[in-house]
Amino acid sequence: MSLEYGTLDLFDLISERHNMVRKVLGERWSEMSDVSISNSEWYIMTKIYKNQPTISSITKSVQITRQATHKFIKKLEEKGLVNVLNANNKRDKCIELTELGERCVEKYNFIKKELEVKISNHIGEKQFETLKELLGKEWGM
Repeated sequence: MSLEYGTLDLFDLISERHNMVRKVLGERWSEMSDVSISNSEWYIMTKIYKNQPTISSITKSVQITRQATHKFIKKLEEKGLVNVLNANNKRDKCIELTELGERCVEKYNFIKKELEVKISNHIGEKQFETLKELLGKEWGM
């Protein structure tokens, strides 16, 4: 661990690593695609992938404001990545990925898998699996 990371507490370490991973994923995506997609847009798209959630359910699952969710979905729609459809009730709308949106998520998932392999090779498969296990446990919060 570098000296810089050695002085950080758990939460700052998680945040630093998260930022680093998001930066690398963004750079790799930019190398292979002209479609610009922000981290928040990726987060929403992965929640939509293989589903047709409502805007309100997306808002709850990503824990951002309804206004921000609408803004991101509108941007995604303008980029041709999602379609907004009428839901069963008249008050809410469903979102689905377009074919382009699905291809983008699938390519992005491939990039993430490649990065996982790189990390696993670097820190060791056993430690990588332990890290995933620990991050996946209930933290009592």
